[in-house]
Amino acid sequence: MATALGKTITSALIWRGFVKGRGVFLAHSTDILKDAMKDYARVYGPKIKLALYNGRSKNIRGADIVFATFQTMTRNLDLFTRKHFAWMTVDETHHAQAKTFKRVIVHFLCPRLGITATPDRTDLLDIRELFGSEVVNFTLEEAIARGWLPKIEYHIVTDEGFDEAALQRIMREVLQEGKRLSLQEINRRVFIRARDEKLARKIEKYKEKSIIFCRNVAHAEHFKRFLRSAESFHSKRTPKQNECALENLRNGRTRRVLSVNAFNEGINVPDVGLVVFYRTTESDTIFRQQLGRGMRPPKEKLIVLDFVGNLQRIQKLKEMADEVARLHEKFTSERERSREGYVRDRMHVSGKGFNFTFSDTVIDLMKVVERVSVNFYQTWEDAGSVAKKLCIKSRVQYEQRYREDPRLPFSPPQFYRDFPGWDVFLRKEGFYATWQEARAAKDKLGAKNHRHYLRLRKQDPRLPANPVRHYGISNSAFWGIKPKSFYPNWRMAGTAAQKLGIRDALEYAKRYKEDPRLCSRPDEIYKDFPGYGKFLGTSAYPTWREAGKAAVKLGIRVYRGDYTVKRKKDPRLPSNPESSYSDFPGWPRFLNRTDLRRARPR
Repeated sequence: MATALGKTITSALIWRGFVKGRGVFLAHSTDILKDAMKDYARVYGPKIKLALYNGRSKNIRGADIVFATFQTMTRNLDLFTRKHFAWMTVDETHHAQAKTFKRVIVHFLCPRLGITATPDRTDLLDIRELFGSEVVNFTLEEAIARGWLPKIEYHIVTDEGFDEAALQRIMREVLQEGKRLSLQEINRRVFIRARDEKLARKIEKYKEKSIIFCRNVAHAEHFKRFLRSAESFHSKRTPKQNECALENLRNGRTRRVLSVNAFNEGINVPDVGLVVFYRTTESDTIFRQQLGRGMRPPKEKLIVLDFVGNLQRIQKLKEMADEVARLHEKFTSERERSREGYVRDRMHVSGKGFNFTFSDTVIDLMKVVERVSVNFYQTWEDAGSVAKKLCIKSRVQYEQRYREDPRLPFSPPQFYRDFPGWDVFLRKEGFYATWQEARAAKDKLGAKNHRHYLRLRKQDPRLPANPVRHYGISNSAFWGIKPKSFYPNWRMAGTAAQKLGIRDALEYAKRYKEDPRLCSRPDEIYKDFPGYGKFLGTSAYPTWREAGKAAVKLGIRVYRGDYTVKRKKDPRLPSNPESSYSDFPGWPRFLNRTDLRRARPR
């Protein structure tokens, strides 16, 4: 059942109505257990003894229902017989296939009830092996569509952190010129890092208690500085500090809590009225858990600000809105929808319990996604066969006619990593059957190198344009060139390059010939190539603190001219620390200029 629909209360009603005897309620968090004890007490009444079983509390003698953490139960499992309990409830059941959790669950021989809002695991392990198929399955979309949850007002915010000009160029390329771009390429071109100050000002317009989901700990601590009445909640703070932040949010001392992967489940703050996504996640489970933190009743409305950062997120949100609309239409009459002002168009999906707003920018992005999300032919062989059936005979013809089949990619050489060359791709016939015959013909023509070969091959139409790819052989085999003896691994090659004083990839490309055992493209020769920084021993310092100490040691006191000139003495200093370190604290602190520091960033 979706978040806030009363899973715990439902489980208590089930056991009280159908099974007698001692029971156990299992969860991975003490906070979850404490909330569950309150719900079970409401159902069972004061005559039933409830006991908490965790690291601090182990007195469960005479208890009718034990509320135990998996961690404590695992360590003390040998104290319990397999028939110790008559029934079992497992909360947040999507964790149940974890090794230690599963050991506890299968130990007890009793009926099991699993409750969760997100049954499907990202590792594809199926919890249904432990609990059977769903008896009840109410999704978040159905709960929203039926109006069982507070009204959700979802805003997809794209006016910050977005390159409108890049989107217009992509729309022209895709919709008019017919290019096929990957979603990753579109993400890279249109989404840019927004300024924290601007986004903070948008958030500060809302007075509601807020949970803000951030990318990482450094980002949360940095962003917190731009918000009034804000605290952080993450793994780098102690449990007591996190609990204090949560309690301050509940009692109103704090208005905003910034969280990093630590606020997804088992946290109950009913009066949170604003959820902010300042991060994206590919996990649908995590997204729904985080959204659920604001869905608790009895509030009337939840506002969501989603500073969307990729196309995949937009797709998920559009699918969610469409599913809510479909279910709402299923469960309500046309008259009811008309009375509530139901709207379903390109930019809005709005009804009694929901309002999803899509900007013009999002609509334009969806047009692009619909066009590029084509199921292209998976192999060049399949695509080539289709091109052959269309009687396409050259690269130029292909570029003019590939739109005749929507599954043909715009540029096969870029789309297929093992693209064999246009001649093979278009199934041109009449080439020499073996590379030995082609090599003999090449020698007969007197071709000395590939460029010379391309000019002379016109005299012999049986020679392919790219014989190496066509026959799948090496350059040395076709051209009779003895291959160089390169260094056997990148570490030895890197040591040799460092001895020559080579500092970066550009200098390497100019000077590698000074050592005959150095290859021109180490990133292609060595499969485990670690990047030029590590290869040449010039990797940047991992943190801004280490980089700052190195800069101060060089006598650097100001940015621009001073840093730009002197940093060359230390190859590990990045050219732009501001972009290299996400938690960069500003130049005064970086260079330890206490005389220039300010209390807050301007």
